[in-house]
Amino acid sequence: MIRKKINKFLSAIATIALCIAAASCDNGYDCELNNTAYDNIGFYANENGEEEPYIYPSPLTVSLMVNGNDVVIINHVTETKEISLPMSYTQECDTVIFHYDDGLCDSLYIDHSNTPYYQSMECGTIMFHKLEGLKHTKVWIEKAAIVNKNVNFAGNENIKVYFYK
Repeated sequence: MIRKKINKFLSAIATIALCIAAASCDNGYDCELNNTAYDNIGFYANENGEEEPYIYPSPLTVSLMVNGNDVVIINHVTETKEISLPMSYTQECDTVIFHYDDGLCDSLYIDHSNTPYYQSMECGTIMFHKLEGLKHTKVWIEKAAIVNKNVNFAGNENIKVYFYK
């Protein structure tokens, strides 16, 4: 009988320890699975002086210059009106290259500052960016404008690119 009581007591202690161990696994932090803030670029055209969203009809390849190399980020996308691109943590100017299906290219030069944000010990540091300036070539891009300087996890449009129609 004492043996049964001891077994019940040990079983209760083991159950309590297991519950405590399971509860301690949840640290309460909701870390971003993807801790990269993306620059959101919308496509537009001017039609009779009116701005309208533009769906780029032909295959479009978009690349970034990384350490002097042209790295393809988006390959042959069609029927798109927006793209999202990661931004550099180590440089203050990102070069985005639009490769068109006619063999021509446009470049978009995005000047930005980088701000590290310490989220927590468990989640680490994430990087936010602030757009400072914008230049571009004019093969198929008519103009480009910054509409939201803060690049973070909100997913807002940051840049408008206007294509010739």
